[in-house]
Amino acid sequence: MLFHERLPERKPMSPEGRTKIQRVSRRENMLETDIRYLKGVGPARSSQLAKLDIHTVGELLLHVPAQYRDRRIITPIRNLIPGEESNISGTVVSSGLRKSRKGKSVFQVELEDSSGRIKLSFFNWKYIAGRLQPGSEVIASGKIVFFGGLSIVHPDLIFLNGKSVELPLVLPVYPLTAGITQGIMRKLVTSVIEKYVTHLSEILPFEVLNSYGFQNRAEVVRAVHFPKDPLRGEQARKVLALEELFLFQSILNRVRMNASLRPGIPIEPPPDTLGEFLEKLPYELTNAQKKAVRRITEELSRNVPMRRLLQGDVGSGKTVIAAAACALCCRAGYQVAVVAPTEVLAAQHYRTLRGMLEPMGIKCDLLTGGTTGSQRKFVSESLEDGSLDVLIGTHAVLEDTVVIPGLGLCIIDEQHKFGVEQREKLLAGRRPCPHLLIMSATPIPRTLAMTVYGDLDITLIDEMPPGRGRIHTCVMSRDRRSEVYSALVKRLELGEKAYIVYPLREASVELDLRDATTSFQVLRDGPLGKYNVGLLTGAMKASEKLGVTRRFASGEISVLVSTTVIEVGLDVPEATVMIVVNAERFGLSQLHQLRGRIGRGKKDSWCFLMKGSQCGIESAQRLSVLASTDNGFRIAEKDLELRGPGDVIGTKQHGIPFFRIASLINDADLIEKASELASGNGSGKPLLQEYRWRFGNLDLPGI
Repeated sequence: MLFHERLPERKPMSPEGRTKIQRVSRRENMLETDIRYLKGVGPARSSQLAKLDIHTVGELLLHVPAQYRDRRIITPIRNLIPGEESNISGTVVSSGLRKSRKGKSVFQVELEDSSGRIKLSFFNWKYIAGRLQPGSEVIASGKIVFFGGLSIVHPDLIFLNGKSVELPLVLPVYPLTAGITQGIMRKLVTSVIEKYVTHLSEILPFEVLNSYGFQNRAEVVRAVHFPKDPLRGEQARKVLALEELFLFQSILNRVRMNASLRPGIPIEPPPDTLGEFLEKLPYELTNAQKKAVRRITEELSRNVPMRRLLQGDVGSGKTVIAAAACALCCRAGYQVAVVAPTEVLAAQHYRTLRGMLEPMGIKCDLLTGGTTGSQRKFVSESLEDGSLDVLIGTHAVLEDTVVIPGLGLCIIDEQHKFGVEQREKLLAGRRPCPHLLIMSATPIPRTLAMTVYGDLDITLIDEMPPGRGRIHTCVMSRDRRSEVYSALVKRLELGEKAYIVYPLREASVELDLRDATTSFQVLRDGPLGKYNVGLLTGAMKASEKLGVTRRFASGEISVLVSTTVIEVGLDVPEATVMIVVNAERFGLSQLHQLRGRIGRGKKDSWCFLMKGSQCGIESAQRLSVLASTDNGFRIAEKDLELRGPGDVIGTKQHGIPFFRIASLINDADLIEKASELASGNGSGKPLLQEYRWRFGNLDLPGI
């Protein structure tokens, strides 16, 4: 069953209906046939194809060309340019065997058109020598080289005056791996199309296919592999990309629909709760924050579970909105779980939320992997007897031994650091279902957000709190590091603090990069030692991490040497300097997150992006993007263009499906179209089997 919902009473199935179901099942099973059983494959070649993520005949059908070689475009011989792929149409004027410098036999052909002559060379010549005789008319395609004149080695040939054409005029060019040639791939695809293409089930509505000029899915697949012209091939690829996005959006729509059918928990606190919370704040919320609080307050009051993403740039003030939601929920008699991906971020949330909520009598506690056994027992007992209102922690909160009996709201920060199934773990099996609020400081372009968070409603905090200092970003080469450290010392003398970030924790034999551990020792023993230098890496024990961050926040440490573990979680207003060493090793969005650790107070701050000696032109251009803007969404769009979606949100494993055909960069227009189509697919078309072999058994809720 595709979706968890109440089924109508079953009636006995007719023989015709049973036969139809068996036929559909056989058809789908045929597409999942292991590729090694295909003629001409076998175990060795199947292992090569596996490197292209091709394991079944269905996956081979969806291995679409990266481009096409259009052999209808003929270049005169006099206009040929060495190094380019070209097509030449001409007549053979001479042919025969020659000896290479190494004494091997080479079959050489001289081809002529009205503008000049070119040599064609064949080392494996016996199969072709009899056909390439003077007077033969051919189209020769290949890479032009200059070696004693223009020539092509082993060109693809089409015989124009023969009784058969060797290859079509428009050739598909596939992504390949070692051991698989274009010829092998074309032959395999041809055999699969001939045998299996008619077994494809229809995905898109007929009217959509028809609007692109196709009658059915089989026709689309044939056209994408062997089109009459490249434009037709690209049109077919667009249809298959739309199909893929539609499939994913349809599943997400059903997830959203199923979630809305689960009974929720109406949060009904005393009327003055929100007013009391806001009055105790030492500042006034921005208009964007006020709008978000109103929307969340309204959704919490409903008996339908809230599923909302709160997205805002670094420092936009999402935590105070989460705190307001906690206050409303706890005053209504329910408990809240706040989950963060790291001990550092969890500890930061604990300090911040406790400061906002405990003045209202709302009790908070912290649970991480480093929490002692006795403290864990105390937390469990406090949850059980209801004396603990808000539990803040890491993955430890998701453990089966942690029971939150009165859970009314689950808040997850930096969701992309978790798996999709972890997002639902706290909610699974609960009736009524708690509300869900997800926060993210990682700016994600709208089209990507529609894919990653398609089952959620989205609130965007697009306004920064007033009174913040300006961040000055400078891209510097290593030979200017003395200037950087002079600027650093000047800020330290004024009682301010600094981060120095390295791409590696320890020295690497393979990479000639500075590492955090070695640099910490050098800085600690050098002139900066008098300002107290601390070290923070992901490999440290939880207690060590928390101890270092507490000393940095309190002022005991003024310089924190770190890896990217500080990317999220540290909020120290006195920190005004960020130095990122070998900055070209980081993604743009990651650098933007790191930069967000400074500029959180009223003073101006400085971010120095130090280029390594191996920094190339493209990497330098990326860094200049960061220096030119502090708009996280513009930076994320550029990062999406340069590195792809998996890296923009920090991991390729969580949240983003593997699309075989669709590009979240080039097919942005199709994402919105797929979303519209999916929203109209109210019948819940049974696409689960197709979904699973396309995207894997992703443990989405409601499936």
